[in-house]
Amino acid sequence: MTGTESGRLDDLPPSAKYVYDVVDRDGPLSRQELQERTGLPETTLDDAVKTLENRDYLLRTRDSEDLRQVVMKTVTMRTYNPSRE
Repeated sequence: MTGTESGRLDDLPPSAKYVYDVVDRDGPLSRQELQERTGLPETTLDDAVKTLENRDYLLRTRDSEDLRQVVMKTVTMRTYNPSRE
């Protein structure tokens, strides 16, 4: 069960809920990939990511295929995501 299914994200701004849903569905994603998929303005995206990180819904980590790349994933996200292949 993800955070949105359990209702834990109800008190978040709509932009944070949207970012969470995109990362949970399509992640892990780099900031650039997240920007492209959401189409949110940079400041809105940064605020949403910061809100999600502060509440422990989102985690920044290194990409397993390219350790130079930082990616974001939801804390409850599956390890394997076949849609990324």
